[in-house]
Amino acid sequence: MSAMSTNAAKPVLRGVVFDMDGTLTVPNLDFKLMYERCGVPMSEDILEAIAKMPPADADAANAVIDEMEAEGRRTLRLMPGAAEVAAWLQAMDIPTAIVTRNTRATVDHLHAALWAPEGLAPFSPAITRDDANVKPKPDPDALRVIGEAWGAPAASLAMVGDSPSNDVVFGKRAGAYTALVDTGRRFVEGKGDEGASVTIPLLAGLPKALLRDFTVESDKAGALTKFETPLPGTPAAVAAAAGDLAALKACADLAAADASANTPLVWAANAGHADCVAFLLAAGVAADAPGFLGATAVCRAARVGNVDALRALLDAGADPNLANDKLQSPLHFAAFKRNPACVAALLDAGASTLILDRKGRTPDQDTKDAAIIATILAARAARPHETC
Repeated sequence: MSAMSTNAAKPVLRGVVFDMDGTLTVPNLDFKLMYERCGVPMSEDILEAIAKMPPADADAANAVIDEMEAEGRRTLRLMPGAAEVAAWLQAMDIPTAIVTRNTRATVDHLHAALWAPEGLAPFSPAITRDDANVKPKPDPDALRVIGEAWGAPAASLAMVGDSPSNDVVFGKRAGAYTALVDTGRRFVEGKGDEGASVTIPLLAGLPKALLRDFTVESDKAGALTKFETPLPGTPAAVAAAAGDLAALKACADLAAADASANTPLVWAANAGHADCVAFLLAAGVAADAPGFLGATAVCRAARVGNVDALRALLDAGADPNLANDKLQSPLHFAAFKRNPACVAALLDAGASTLILDRKGRTPDQDTKDAAIIATILAARAARPHETC
């Protein structure tokens, strides 16, 4: 990973701006065919070339683009790591925007079909080629508009894209930090990295680069605070933690959290009492209720290595990706604590291998166990949505 100089004081990160096609979404447009159908040489900028055409020719060319982009919306899917990076930025309270030469309709489709289902806030501002008052990339006008909207100087912004000529040059002209996602497009364009601040092979590598090159003002970015280990504080919590199923069955409120915020289910999972876990789940206790420091029962079982309790939770539909307040996911816990059976159970349940902790690490980067690293990487390679 190449990096900008760190000799000077690091600027505070005020926002991240993304390209769309090839950066957030998997390229699904045949640009060679598009250029051919529009009668534009690949060496020219297609939008500029169409603007210079006679009106009838320009209308026909724009109709071709509209037709191909409509088909592209139908097959649009996210690049590996896009949702995870966006979730990390959202958790860190870092604003995000998008600048694309695609259409407003395509960005609206991205928000509705791919972004909202992940629980992600829409990009704002979202600048497309339909914004006639903003000059298209690589003119830096869009970054000026975004900087004004956020009240942020260009040097405090990061521009992320896969095109050296459109994205890197765009960001550099504005004076922003530039991150080139090296999908191979620079070789298609016949260019180098155009002096990008950082080049990353995968989008999931962005947070670590940002944390290294910027100051991120978030309580989640700081050092972990040590807390005293809580103790169960209700009769049901005491019974669940002790594995006393008979006493647990005699308790009235099985879902109530104690002073630590832990429910009896969290206590049972933490202690590895799979029979108590099964009883509580059958009684209708919420599987994903957050407990102490936001950790769910799945987090606790994965951290301690209680695989039977973990499997009971996952079989009941518990979310394998819900992280605690410090962005430590169940898979991070299982990997860091070297619990291979829990790693396998979480992967079988669909736990993301690209989910990011507060330090921008994926689970395979948060363990020294070579076998666990290999297991996670093999799972990633076998998943079409996590590899291109």
